[in-house]
Amino acid sequence: MTGSVESPQRRVLIVDDEQVVRAVTRLMLERNHFLVEEAITAADALACVQNAPEPFVLIIVDYTLPDQTGLELIPQLRQRSPHSRVILSSGHPETDFPHHPADGYLAKPYTKEQLSAVIQTVLRC
Repeated sequence: MTGSVESPQRRVLIVDDEQVVRAVTRLMLERNHFLVEEAITAADALACVQNAPEPFVLIIVDYTLPDQTGLELIPQLRQRSPHSRVILSSGHPETDFPHHPADGYLAKPYTKEQLSAVIQTVLRC
């Protein structure tokens, strides 16, 4: 991939309360030259978006968070960062969320190929 790691269009926020998921996803994204930030709760995610010097190109949101669901968080993220693309992630099948407000869906557990495919699809929108 081309582009600078510091380029704003390469910034990604991972919102997940599972440390292992954040760490593995971060590693996969950094190997593809994304600049990654992490949040554990919905409140942390909103603070990250609010305080970011540049918008995130992508926000990956887990469905289950300690303080609210990803479905509740996504509209709040869109309000604060309308140009960011959002991927909802869950261990449940996407059919459990037929009208989710995200741009894409990523079923857990996922491989780097599955992550890359969803990101490519979402960022082309």
